[in-house]
Amino acid sequence: MNVSCNFLKEAEEKPLAPPHDKSAHKGDGQIPERRRSGRLWVYLPVLVYGRTIESEPFHEGTEALRVNAGGGLITLTTPVRCGQRLLLINKINQKEHECHVVAERSKYLDRTAVVIGFQEPVPDFWS
Repeated sequence: MNVSCNFLKEAEEKPLAPPHDKSAHKGDGQIPERRRSGRLWVYLPVLVYGRTIESEPFHEGTEALRVNAGGGLITLTTPVRCGQRLLLINKINQKEHECHVVAERSKYLDRTAVVIGFQEPVPDFWS
């Protein structure tokens, strides 16, 4: 077996901890959750208000897919950018809260998965 195969085998056997935390792995080899609260899979209708990249106002009905007290994952057809402020309204409980775009994830057809975050955790927003 050559050197590169040995390296790959060792990498598969021993997952690496992030460099800033040497004790990040549990004894079972799983990486612990870094979020402040657990994430839930949901299909929750929301309204999103904001401004397009061209500064035109927009609103869009969509759904939250994965949520926690700190934010969530939604899908949008309107292009947004990281750091952009949005107003999110939960259509089930009518709660509204400002959030910001944390990241864009995958794109499928005309929709983009967008990670949104609240300035402070809002534990009752999604309930």
